Parts: sequence; structure tokens; C-alpha cells
Amino acid sequence: MKLLRGGAATPSVIASIIIATFAPTPTFAAPALAERDELRAEIHALTDRLRKLESKLDSVQKTSAADKKKEKQEKQKAKEEKEAAEKIGPAGIRFRGLTITPGGFLALESVWRNRWIGADVNTPWQNIPFPFSATSRTPEFRFSARQSRLALGVAGDIDDATHIKGYVETDFLGAAQTANHNESNSYNLRLRQLFTKIDWDAYGAHFLAGQAWSLVTLNTKGMTPETVALPPTIDSQYIPGFVWARQPLMRFVADFDKKLWLGFSAEGSATTFANWGVLSPGVPGTTALPLITTPLLLGEAANGGLYNVLNAYSFNRFPDLITKVAGDIDLGDRTVHVEGFGMLREFADRAYWGNHRVWGGGAGGGVVVPIVPKLIDFQFSGMIGRGVGRYGAGQIADATWSVTGAPLPISERMLLAGVTAHLTPRTDVYVFAGGEFAGKQPQIAKYGNTLVIGGYGNPFYNNLGCNLENEALSTLPFLPVGTAANAPVGGLFGCSGQTKDIRQITGGVWHTFYEGDFGRVKAGVQYSYTIRDAFPGIGGAPRGTENTFYTSFRYYPFEGTAAPSAPLAARF
Repeated sequence: MKLLRGGAATPSVIASIIIATFAPTPTFAAPALAERDELRAEIHALTDRLRKLESKLDSVQKTSAADKKKEKQEKQKAKEEKEAAEKIGPAGIRFRGLTITPGGFLALESVWRNRWIGADVNTPWQNIPFPFSATSRTPEFRFSARQSRLALGVAGDIDDATHIKGYVETDFLGAAQTANHNESNSYNLRLRQLFTKIDWDAYGAHFLAGQAWSLVTLNTKGMTPETVALPPTIDSQYIPGFVWARQPLMRFVADFDKKLWLGFSAEGSATTFANWGVLSPGVPGTTALPLITTPLLLGEAANGGLYNVLNAYSFNRFPDLITKVAGDIDLGDRTVHVEGFGMLREFADRAYWGNHRVWGGGAGGGVVVPIVPKLIDFQFSGMIGRGVGRYGAGQIADATWSVTGAPLPISERMLLAGVTAHLTPRTDVYVFAGGEFAGKQPQIAKYGNTLVIGGYGNPFYNNLGCNLENEALSTLPFLPVGTAANAPVGGLFGCSGQTKDIRQITGGVWHTFYEGDFGRVKAGVQYSYTIRDAFPGIGGAPRGTENTFYTSFRYYPFEGTAAPSAPLAARF
């Protein structure tokens, strides 16, 4: 064996030594020859066994050397990673068992519109001007850093199966009365999200309280605020047809093996009302609502009540109630997310010396499908209902009022579809199309020989002046109720212009120029074409269009190769 290990002996040499040592003196007798042959056979068998033993020994030695080399490499890699982590610093800050993680981005963005609206990087689609507005004849350009975002997440494990999280997220899109666009650009911080979330793994139970994305917002997976499927637009109002809200809420969710989800949410309520239309003086025998006095739809905030006293607030007795069911379907190389929800809402006003309350609501859902895993994603979502306008990005009004003075919910449907292609690990291209479509709710009542005209989308409303540039109409003060910037104004050439639908097609590109230890730098461009149609009235059905171009440059200091690539909002 010593010779074998030294490599000095071969099987043939070993066989010769054995033969010389143990072989008897040869004779020519037949029995002796037979014994010799048998001995040679045994020697050959022993030689084979020795050869196999030598081969196995060499293999063991090689394997042992490879294992030692691999172990050494792994130790060296772990050492380098530890040194790099110590040099860069931790991804989060540890404090009394909690992990505190910062997030957000710094942005400079721009928006150009071919028709002036008077807005930052969020476009109030319901305010796209009709041709009567003098400002609609001139374009608008804005630079803005206000969508820059600050976020902070806090997470801790109460035990192995109970986890608590807190999350706060802000931007600078607030505009108090002291905001100054002329010199200092002193815009204030705005609350986006602020909530506490508790997860009980043993029961598949989840509780959330605070301000977060509404339960109606589409998810990519499960039913948590971390996985909302936001369109990848630069415009912070997103796309007409996208169903969403961020508001105070209390939410309970149960998951069944992380594949089926059931949720219930009670959310902050508010109602947006449409302005009444105006009648043309040339239509005899008619009068517009109200019959006696204007219904009281909104109330002014109390001075000292911590609401802005320049705003008005609707009369709501109950939160909006929402239920949702979602499923994640495993198809092997991809997972398809499907969900559906229902909503119940109440609307209230004070009219003709009495309180009026009406119920409305709707239903909707969506689907997220990886058409080609990690390459092409498709999403579709929508909602239909009565009085659901404030949950749409287009912000068509929830309701008007009837002849009796009671709230009259407006029927509406919203649809959004889009495709996002991940052309490279750093480049995304997207195309989306969406729309919101309101149903008319005309009110026509006859009292003696007089027709009383009201409601929403009434064909007797005056649209004679909608397509005529008219500085007088453009500068008249807006009515105190409603959501349209070009509120209905009277006279022979007035413009009721109540929104019938808002439609858009948009596309853009995001590219990450740097991703490393010092975060991530990305830039994007987007273009959108939007149409706003009004209901037909006397004088026709006006249309407003908007071509919009956006750019964005963002630095994410808390993301990159040294930290999870997903935004903090997607982790909390």
C-alpha cells in the first residue's frame, strides 16, 4: 500500500512479486499445472481489486481537495460580503427589536400640455377645457420637484407567527394658501399613507388601520397595500379608468394558504356633486332646478375644526363598506392574480326642510397576467355602479339631485387595460388605455304649464357657447358645488358642459441608468392623449382634448444592489 500511495508500483509489478513469493516450484504434472492456473486466476482477481482500490483512493483524494477548495472559496466570499456590508452599512436600523427602514426618492419632473389647465404633475382630467375657455388656446409647461417622496417603515416580530409593521409615506403635492409658485415654491408636505399592519401567520389573518390604498385598488398578488398594481405613469393622477383611492380605513383580511384571500374594509366617505346645468333664454316654458331653494349638499368646515375652512365637506353618516375576494392561481411558470369586489355607499343632503338619504354603490374587479413570465405583464381592471365617481381617476361626480331635492347617484363604468414589457432588466415600456363613462340622469317635471329641468346630462341644458371663445365666460367665478373647472355659466351663449366620458391612451418608457451600492437612478418619458366629451344639449355636444408630455428623473438612495430592489412601499 505504501508503494501504491507513492505511485512507484503498478499492478503488473505487484503480480510479479506475488508470483515470485508464493508460487511453488513448477512441475510438469497435470495437477500442478491446474493449481498454477487457479493461482494465476486468483492473482488476476486480486490485481483487479487492487486497481479498483487505487482508483477509488485517487477519487477520494480529488473529492476531498475539491471540497476544501470550495469551502475556502465560500468562506472568502462570506468574508468579502461581510466587509462590504460593514463598509456600506445596514439596510435598516435596529432599535429595541424593531427594524427601521427609510425609503422614497428625489425627483425632478416636467409636464407640457397643449391646453392650459393650471395643474402640477397631476392632471385633473375632468377639467380639460372646452373651446369657450380662453386659456384652452394656450399651452402649459411646468417643472416640478413636488412628487419627491419620503417614506419610513418599521417592522418587528412579536413572536415567530405574529408580525407588526408601521409605514408612513409623504410627498410635497400639498398646496396650502401660503404656497408660492412665483419665487420660493414653498409647497407643503402631504400625507399619502400612514398605517399599522398586524399579521398572524398561524391564522392567516391580517389587520390594517390608518390611511392606505383603498381595498378597491387592484393588487398584483394577495390583498395587501404592499402589492397595489399602480399604472407606471409619471402623472400622479394616473389614468382615466383606473379605480383607486387613498383614505383612512380599517381593514380585515384572511388568507387561505396564501392562495385565496377574503377582505372587508370600512373606509372614509365623501361625496362629490355635479353642478346643475343652465337653460338657454330662448327655450320658453322652462325653469331650472331648484324649485324653491338650493339643496344643501355640502357644509363649510368649522373654524378651528382642523379642516381647511376654504373647503366644503359632504354630509356622510356611514363609512364606505367594501368586500373583496382574490385568488392567486399557480400555472407552473407563472401566477395569475384575479379579484372582485363590491361596495356600498350612502349619500345625504338637506333640501326643502328635510334630510334626504340615498344608497348607492358598485362592483368591480381585475386581473394581472404575466403573458410571458418576467417579460410581458398584462393588467385589466374596472368598476360599474351608481355614485362611484370619486373612486375613478377621472373624478366624474358621484351624484346630482332629483326634483325632490334628494341626492341622485350618477351611473358610471370605468375600464383600464395595459401592457408592460420588461425589455431588459433595466428598461420597461408600457402602453395603457382607459376610460370613464357616465350615464345621464335627467330630471324633467311638469308643474302647470312649466317644465322644470334638472339632473345630469339633461338634453335641455344650454351648450350654445361651449365652442365659442368667450373671455367673459372664462373669467366668471365658478359655482360653489361640483368638480368641473369650467362650471356651467349662463346667458344666451352659456355652456353647461356636463361630462359624459373621459378616455385616454398613454405610453412611456422607464430606464434605470445606475443601480449599485449607492442606490438607483432612473428616468422616464410619457405621452398621453385624452378626450373629454360632454352630454348633448341645446347647441350640441362639446369636446375637449389634451396632448400631454412628461419627463421624470428620480434618485432612489435606499434601493439598489446593496438593498432590496423593490420600493419600500412594496415591502411594507
